[in-house]
Amino acid sequence: MLKKISLISILFFIAIFSSSCFDAHEVDDYAYVTTIGIDKGVADKWRFSFQISDMRSSSKPQGLSEQGKTDYVTLTIDAPAFFKATNVLDTSLARMLNFRHTKYLIISREVAERGEFGDVMGPIIRFREIRRNVNVIVSEGTAESFIDNLKPAVGLSMPKMQEGFMEISKQTGFSPQIKLNDFYSSLKSTYRQPIAIMAGVNDFSHLPKNDGGGDAEQVFIGERYAGELPRKGGNHIELFGTALFDGDKMVHKLDGYETRVMLMLRGEFERGVFSHHDPLRPDLDVAVDLSQHNEPKVKVAFDEGKPVIYVNIRLDGTILAIQSRINYEKTDMIGYLEGLIETTIKQEADALIEKAKELNVDFLNFGNYVVKRFSTIQEWEKYNWLEKFKDIKAVVTVDAKIRRTGTMIKSSPVLQKGGGE
Repeated sequence: MLKKISLISILFFIAIFSSSCFDAHEVDDYAYVTTIGIDKGVADKWRFSFQISDMRSSSKPQGLSEQGKTDYVTLTIDAPAFFKATNVLDTSLARMLNFRHTKYLIISREVAERGEFGDVMGPIIRFREIRRNVNVIVSEGTAESFIDNLKPAVGLSMPKMQEGFMEISKQTGFSPQIKLNDFYSSLKSTYRQPIAIMAGVNDFSHLPKNDGGGDAEQVFIGERYAGELPRKGGNHIELFGTALFDGDKMVHKLDGYETRVMLMLRGEFERGVFSHHDPLRPDLDVAVDLSQHNEPKVKVAFDEGKPVIYVNIRLDGTILAIQSRINYEKTDMIGYLEGLIETTIKQEADALIEKAKELNVDFLNFGNYVVKRFSTIQEWEKYNWLEKFKDIKAVVTVDAKIRRTGTMIKSSPVLQKGGGE
């Protein structure tokens, strides 16, 4: 009897483990979406663009396939809703769109400024295939045009390039790191408001021609916006600056320099190269690599019912270049550079806080600190921070320390024949 039971059990388990899954799918059953674009529609309410991988070239090096065709194609459709668009496109693909590897969500500036993005955000955030670490980006032009220009350099895969843009932003500070979860949480928050990455397409027309036709308008490169950098070559797309929102409506944008200072005040700045006029030779520049290893120290007090916020930003610096070759590395001279950095960052921070108060938009996350001064949620909600933000007073101090001088411990003047400099 025991042998029969054992035999039946063995046969049962063999039958179970040798059967295949009835709902299994192969990898090539899906069309994998890397980027989603949302524009105002023409034939319907919305225009959705989906960049998908061309599975036919999956066995070849990614970047360019045979006959110069890219490994990625873009599908665009006008539809009343997100899932209606995906459902209709599935019928023309012979594959189902799959969003498990989506990394970018692109919103056109037109949609962002209309305050209509919230209408389409709900279905996207609810969909289980779309991860909440998708990067939220506002495009100066249409999202469709941005995706058309989103092409990896030769030898790079699309996911690798998309991840690379995000990593580089940590090393420059010219754009924030905003994920779908961050954006959605800020939409519902009572103590901060959303921001997004600002992007654009550069047609390379902003690089002045060297034809002797007169001086071009001098604008500091960090004070420009996405799509306007004076450059030529490489990718056409640029992630540069920050889009500011009041609810789901975009109300303003920050340039590259303002974005860096915003990140410092939020405690999210990692590092970036700052170029300043030499304090003793204003016609020349000094370059310093700055980093912020700790969040700013923030204290909150109330003066006649109005919040006073004290912010202390601490920065470490490494000297990269001294064009004047003045020996700022000396102990009694290095203070010139530290004072220059502190004064410049403080002025920019004060100006940015004034801009936030004018917009009455807390994109600096000050509400995260003020909320701690309230005992209950009811008291906080009654206070209505998002409306009272414009009444704040902020006092910013900056502590900058030059920790390293690169591979040189002393700057020396260039000597000319006869001993002159």
